[in-house]
Amino acid sequence: MVPITLSVKFSVLFLILVNIFFHKSLEARETFEFSLGQKINVLSDKAFRKTSENEFEAIGNVVITHLNNSIYGEKARINFTTGEAEIVGNVRYIAPELTLYGTKLNYNFITRKIDLDNARVLSDNFVITGKKIFQNSADFIYAEDAEYTTCRDCPESWSVFGKRVNIEIGKYIKIKHAYIKINGVIAMYFPFIVFPIKQKRESGLLFPLLGFNSLEGFRYQQPLFWAIDDYKDATLIPSSFGNRGYGGEVQYRQNFKEKTWLEVNTLQLNDKIYAPYKTNKEQSGDRVYRHFSDLEFHSIYSHNINNHIYFSKSSDLDTSRDLDFYSKSKIVGTELGGGGFFEGQSSIFSLSTEAYFNQNMIISDPRKFDDQYVQILPKISVASIPYNIFHSNYPFLKNISLGFQGDYTIFKQNKFLDNGIIRNARRINLAPNLNWQLGNLGPVFFSHQTKLDYQKYHLPTETDNQFTKYGLIFETEAKIELERIFGLAYNEEKVIEQSDDSKSAVKEQSTIGSLPTLKADNDTSVTTIINNSYRHSQEYKIKHYYLNNQSFRGNSNFRNQIENDSGQFDYIDAIREREHVNSQVTAQDSLPLSNTLEFQWNNQLIKKSSKVFDPYVDGRYLKDNFDYSNIAFFEVSQGIDMNVKSNLLVNKLTRLYLNTGLTLSKLSLSAQEFFFHRTSEHKLTSTATYNFERFSLGGTFTYNSFNSSNTPVAKLAGYELMVKPTDLFTLKNSLNYNLQSRVINQSYYSLLYSPVNNCWRVELNYTRDLIDKKIGMLVYINYNENNFTSINVR
Repeated sequence: MVPITLSVKFSVLFLILVNIFFHKSLEARETFEFSLGQKINVLSDKAFRKTSENEFEAIGNVVITHLNNSIYGEKARINFTTGEAEIVGNVRYIAPELTLYGTKLNYNFITRKIDLDNARVLSDNFVITGKKIFQNSADFIYAEDAEYTTCRDCPESWSVFGKRVNIEIGKYIKIKHAYIKINGVIAMYFPFIVFPIKQKRESGLLFPLLGFNSLEGFRYQQPLFWAIDDYKDATLIPSSFGNRGYGGEVQYRQNFKEKTWLEVNTLQLNDKIYAPYKTNKEQSGDRVYRHFSDLEFHSIYSHNINNHIYFSKSSDLDTSRDLDFYSKSKIVGTELGGGGFFEGQSSIFSLSTEAYFNQNMIISDPRKFDDQYVQILPKISVASIPYNIFHSNYPFLKNISLGFQGDYTIFKQNKFLDNGIIRNARRINLAPNLNWQLGNLGPVFFSHQTKLDYQKYHLPTETDNQFTKYGLIFETEAKIELERIFGLAYNEEKVIEQSDDSKSAVKEQSTIGSLPTLKADNDTSVTTIINNSYRHSQEYKIKHYYLNNQSFRGNSNFRNQIENDSGQFDYIDAIREREHVNSQVTAQDSLPLSNTLEFQWNNQLIKKSSKVFDPYVDGRYLKDNFDYSNIAFFEVSQGIDMNVKSNLLVNKLTRLYLNTGLTLSKLSLSAQEFFFHRTSEHKLTSTATYNFERFSLGGTFTYNSFNSSNTPVAKLAGYELMVKPTDLFTLKNSLNYNLQSRVINQSYYSLLYSPVNNCWRVELNYTRDLIDKKIGMLVYINYNENNFTSINVR
């Protein structure tokens, strides 16, 4: 009996051990490693090796690593002789450049060839889906019956379908017999399309520009980019401008060296609508050649020498209206033409020359050059920094410095026209100044400046061809500065201990699948508290301006001419005693200099915030560790004319100046007011902006009654509204309204649809001004690298 009992016990123990071993073998994942020239690792739930066929088979959650690539699938079979591998079931092939998805992958570990069924190529910038994808080399991928799109999650939004798609990795995607599909519907056919997927510029066709204008019809432009070399390129854009006819654009760019470049742009058009003085959009029956061209050159030769040149030219002055989509960004002010400057500077002075030859656009004949318009040919300016000539600690002799600025300007008409007004002159303008810092008397700081205001004119068209005016301007200032700082700017980490209630609440929660909270040993958490400081500064100033009697010599007709601002070349020509009553913008805000006291009160509130300290940025913490922002400001300035003989203070008051602003996290307000006591005239400009989570509103109001006896009162109000009710739609509306004439100067309405796929957008807009009403549609395509290109003619 004893041997039998021992035998039974041994059998039971054997069965238990076998069961434990077998159970553990089911739970373990098989790992296999072999080499076919390179190391290959295979991880799977099960693995079998067929020695007779020299094959290896892995089943269940297969992961294969080879060089820098990884392959995932449900089942894999590898032949050790040929290096062929077949992976099936939710196949994923991951390489550094891209990721491939499919149902079945044939891969050769020796030649690294890929054959993938029902494939999908996923890159950072694009997605390609197709029936078959082949890769016979490391640089090229071929796809059959495939579609290309930049929509990672929605290839049906827009795509380009082709029977054969060639991918040159890191360079191009080339599609033969391409069909552009929008929401699965074929919209356009191209025999051949190339999409660049690399950083280096290459010649080729760019995405076409399409658009529609309700008055001029459909537009189509096809850009052709020419990469001449690494430093030069050109873009040729044959175009059809709807009812206006055919034309095109050309852009040439060249980079000579760092910060030295040239750009030339031109638009050419045989216009079938345009005729001088014609305002409607009906075809005129003739073809009129029109163009708008511009040139811009910029150069910084060294730290001390730089120059800039800009010039624009058009066939007629109506191009600014008819071709505004092209010319609007290239026109500054009311002039065509241009010029430039050349500047050199050293540590103690600067010397510059500038010249401009412009065509006045505010004339009745759109093809006429305004010969009366005054050109600047050229202007040479020189200026120096204040040069210290005396410095001490004695009272009223703290510092004395001497500065200088001046210029020589030639004013010249294109053709001399004798209409009674002198419009040709050569002027020397000199303004040396002596700055005297007297120092402090208690909390009050005193300073003084004496400046010579000297102008000499040579009038080549006049018999009496000389005129000179000069005088001394004295400016004395006394100021007190007060400031107070509230708080200290720093960031601190504060430990927050959890209460027993919060601990018990955590223990009692019954959320399924929640992860345990990781705590320190003392069961505490840390939060960062940001402390800001605020600096409020006040500045009280009393300034006295005094102008000794200006002296005049020479041509009396020219003196009478410059007493009226319409007869001046610029504000420098003004008679200083009358400068503050001129209607020129540069003189409207000025004080009379003859004998005037000015009182100023300036306030400023600045917030100082500490930056997050980064110990890995060398040398930054001690010099760049704070941010500053202007929270609010308030400035008041009032002048009193001491030359006015009156017992009433209001008669002596000059303009009142108020300037204030407030900036909070979402709200921004500003207002600037000039009030002229003697005439009760105003010049007010105010703005307000508020940004909500899904909409923003900004408004402006301008009121200008200055010089109302000669110019009409201006009352302008406007707003800009942006509403985003959902992530898909954005509504925009802006309006500029003339309250005086009760006319809408300009209005703009826009509806933008942006699908969540982030691969295309559509915008419908309506624009109305005093001349035209336009309806347009803009389509933006994200064809590569999140660069949205508009399918429109701007």
